[in-house]
Amino acid sequence: MADETAYCVKCRQKTTMKNTQETKMKNGRPAMKGECSVCGTGVYKILSQQK
Repeated sequence: MADETAYCVKCRQKTTMKNTQETKMKNGRPAMKGECSVCGTGVYKILSQQK
């Protein structure tokens, strides 16, 4: 995947995600799950439904 950014709650800033994988939430919306590249905390980003 390309360099995705997400908000890290622990760092309190937007960081790039590493070890990303595309998932689907319970309601069917696509999301991106990964780790913060700074502290290693799990981060989650909701994606748009359009492709």
